Amino acid sequence: MFSEEFKKIFNPLLEKANLLFSKFINKGVPISDEMTFLILAVFTGLLILFILALWIWLRSRSVNKKRPDEPSEPIKNKQLEQLNKERAKELDLRIKEEKRLQEEKQTAQLEKVQKREKAIKDQITTLEDQGQKKQILQRELIETPIPSEKPEQTDSFLDRLRAGVDKTRKHLLNNLSDAVLGKKEINDEVLDELEEVLIGSDIGPETTQRILEAITEKVEREELKNPQVLQTEIEQEIERIMSKNYQVPGTTDRKPLILLFVGVNGVGKTTSIGKIAAQYRQKGKKVLVGAGDTFRAAAIEQLAEWSKRADCDIVQKRAGTDPSAVIYESVQKGLEGEYDVVICDTAGRLHTKKNLMEELKKMVRVIRKLVPDAPHEVLLVLDATTGQNAIFQTREFMQAADLTGLIITKLDGTSKGGVVIGIVNEFDIPVRYIGIGEQVDDLRPFDAKQFTKSIFS
Repeated sequence: MFSEEFKKIFNPLLEKANLLFSKFINKGVPISDEMTFLILAVFTGLLILFILALWIWLRSRSVNKKRPDEPSEPIKNKQLEQLNKERAKELDLRIKEEKRLQEEKQTAQLEKVQKREKAIKDQITTLEDQGQKKQILQRELIETPIPSEKPEQTDSFLDRLRAGVDKTRKHLLNNLSDAVLGKKEINDEVLDELEEVLIGSDIGPETTQRILEAITEKVEREELKNPQVLQTEIEQEIERIMSKNYQVPGTTDRKPLILLFVGVNGVGKTTSIGKIAAQYRQKGKKVLVGAGDTFRAAAIEQLAEWSKRADCDIVQKRAGTDPSAVIYESVQKGLEGEYDVVICDTAGRLHTKKNLMEELKKMVRVIRKLVPDAPHEVLLVLDATTGQNAIFQTREFMQAADLTGLIITKLDGTSKGGVVIGIVNEFDIPVRYIGIGEQVDDLRPFDAKQFTKSIFS
């Protein structure tokens, strides 16, 4: 069964095994080689299994001597890598948090500095405004004469008006003379020069175009040929423009008659209110003035001084009070006290400040809560010396309130009086009063014929 070489190697072993097994197992009975080999193989296998089990047991004991929770090498590497990532992430978060805290600290410091600077600037501005207001009030109170009970009778108002618009008249007439000098007929050249003269006199492009169209029609109908009579034609056309038919509300129709005055700073609004209040008082009317310009302390003081001079009552609050509340109280007192006239002053709004224009709309709504058809007149005060800027002011105020009339101040001493003609023509608003001086009677109801004559004569 087995090869010879195999038998040579294992025979001595087999013989000994056979003898051994014969002695102890079979008591001298011989065993075959195959059986002996099988027994030996089984014995050897068992021995190997014993040795392997012993090795495993010893191995397990050596492993158990290690820490029970100690992970294997790959797991340790993986855990170490994860730990490094977490530490790096935590470090990054700490860096970002410190940076954020530093930025917040810097921002807070910057805001404090900015607030401090703003507070200082506001304080400086407030001090400057107070100083300026005091100077303006002092100057206005000093320069504004006390209303005279008996106006001077030496000069007629026309003479004073003519003297007041002297610069406007000279500017217009001199340029008209230069335009027609030496011309024998009215041609395109004359009309072009005439256009330049009218626009240069602050009459405005729209009004200039209207005047030129009227002249051109007469030239085409051969009703006008001589350039020397152009001045008369222009005068007549301007008189037609300025002659607006309107009904002036009176105290007999409405009691109280409520007048709302609007306009920008420095146009003479407060002074005009004082003069008109004095004129109503001279007629025996009971007058109440509402100091709605609460943004400028000097305006309240100045209006209070005018109310004393005009011998009329006044509703006034401290500076900063809601102006609509002052106007409401004034109208309410006018109703309860049976006043003939209630004159409401408003802040000298810049026509570019939309929020203040919205407040003006609010004041109109407040008045109409008490008197639905009021204010009976909304008068825009314009400074003639501002020229074309007065047109922009008119446009803005028309959007905030329904203007019923204009008060033109400071016509004396300016060459820009022609702007009044342009405003009346463009916006179709009548001029209610014109001012040519500081006396009460220097603010007069407007007369179109008188005004035109003072310019062209």
